[in-house]
Amino acid sequence: MNLENAVERVKSAGVVAIFRKLSPKVVLPLCQAVIAGGAKAVEVTVESEGAFESIRAIRQEYGSQLLIGAGTLMTREEVQQAVEAGADFLLSPHVDAELIETARDLGRPFVPGVATPTEVVQALRLGAEVLKLFPASSLGSAYLRDLLGPFKGTSFIPTGGITVDNAAEFIRAGAVGVGMGSSLASKGEIAHSDWDSIENRVRMAVDRIDAAKNGQV
Repeated sequence: MNLENAVERVKSAGVVAIFRKLSPKVVLPLCQAVIAGGAKAVEVTVESEGAFESIRAIRQEYGSQLLIGAGTLMTREEVQQAVEAGADFLLSPHVDAELIETARDLGRPFVPGVATPTEVVQALRLGAEVLKLFPASSLGSAYLRDLLGPFKGTSFIPTGGITVDNAAEFIRAGAVGVGMGSSLASKGEIAHSDWDSIENRVRMAVDRIDAAKNGQV
């Protein structure tokens, strides 16, 4: 997959299911539930136990079905490890020129976290093509709509506090997709291997986001 195609796949993913602080032993059945629910992208945050092992396992088992992200990247070394493990795209909670440059050199899209107009400008000038609005629930969908006034056409993926109930609001405000973590798969459901409940919630989120993109809600 070349860089341009990867960027377009990130933009069109709709729902990015975020796996935060999950052990490698649960990520594969969780991926199966995500796929069955209709989502096309996952993000493994690298502060998770065995994160790079999880990325490798997902790549081997579901690499043809899922776009695989590595998130909460803070150092060049983590960027390099994520790419070596098989990540298709990379994310951070902040704007970091060194990380964006390293990802570009490795041929991977980098999605930096932004919260202010100044950070949006910095990220765009550094060549980022997709931005993560973070923390999205604290800022709100109206804030995103306002940002898209001066930054019309910018691709945002709001993350942080996104739920099935508020995801469509952000799509209507102009987001290309959303990142969703524990609201898709709770710790209790994962602990009890309740993959059916997770699959159903993922499907509900995907359906609502698709409807919002099509102007149906």
